[in-house]
Amino acid sequence: MHAKARNRSDTTQNQLNNQITKDAKFSIGQVAKMTGSSVPTVRYYDEIGLLSPAEITPGGHRMYTAEEIWRLKLILTLRYLNFGIDEIKRMLAGDIPVDMAIEWQIEALDLQMRTLASMKSILEQTKKSKGDSLSYMHELIESISADALEREKFILEKMFSSVFPEQFPVEWREIVLLGVNVSSLLEGKLSAAQTAALDELEDMFNDPQIVQEMKHDVMSFLEVVHLPKISVEMWTARLLKNHKQLLKAAEQHATPDSPVVQANIQEYVLLFADVDELPVSQSFFRRFAERLLSNQSENLERFRRICSILYPGLQSYMKTNELFYQALLWKLQQMDKE
Repeated sequence: MHAKARNRSDTTQNQLNNQITKDAKFSIGQVAKMTGSSVPTVRYYDEIGLLSPAEITPGGHRMYTAEEIWRLKLILTLRYLNFGIDEIKRMLAGDIPVDMAIEWQIEALDLQMRTLASMKSILEQTKKSKGDSLSYMHELIESISADALEREKFILEKMFSSVFPEQFPVEWREIVLLGVNVSSLLEGKLSAAQTAALDELEDMFNDPQIVQEMKHDVMSFLEVVHLPKISVEMWTARLLKNHKQLLKAAEQHATPDSPVVQANIQEYVLLFADVDELPVSQSFFRRFAERLLSNQSENLERFRRICSILYPGLQSYMKTNELFYQALLWKLQQMDKE
């Protein structure tokens, strides 16, 4: 069966290669047929800037060459593997290394498998129950949700107590580690996906190596940063404003070296400095930026991704993360040239 399928695939690919020459141009209908897609899908990818035609005729018809057809095949392959549109854009633009994107997708699939296994278990238990199945299912999910919330509190307490040294003020622990106040992100019951993310988080903090990495991150943070003299609430409000500005810049496709992004980076660093006005000293900026960049690890990235699932309010922070670190790196490189 696999051999037959492979032969059919090879035949189709050979036919496609025979049809496509370097200078040949094809209509949107032809491209859709050649790639097993549809005209609305190809048109949609053009509208969102993922796949532009090589030419638009005076009559308004989209025309494509071999290069666009190959790009479309890559897009369709990545969509089949459940990559998101934004991820595909960044991969094709070179903003995300392919290996990193693949690792993220494997983690996402692991989480989905754990989520589905949990849901399947609930359904199987419900099937075996006697009496009102819907009522039993409701009570079972209520019990699981209540247990998850209790586990969440326990895991967060364990996380903050194991990662932070005693001299680190308790009121600043959540905001420094996650970037926001966790209590402001909790809303109602946890979904099946959030419960699975909680399991992942628990696994992470049962791993001594990961805990040590985070502890090292916090300790190096203390060597550079001056804890603010203002309240946590006021500092959080400033951080949120800074994030919204960077998110807006990212949505407008601002580059790391753009004035608006660099101004945002300077304002962010100011949040951690012992001064009240810009500019912060170049020595502090360098120490702070190098500290952030040097402590980026696969486990810390994984921690952030899991938290963005557990706390959906963090997802917008993840969207700006790459732009933020690219901007920090660009500024350091400019300082080296001066």
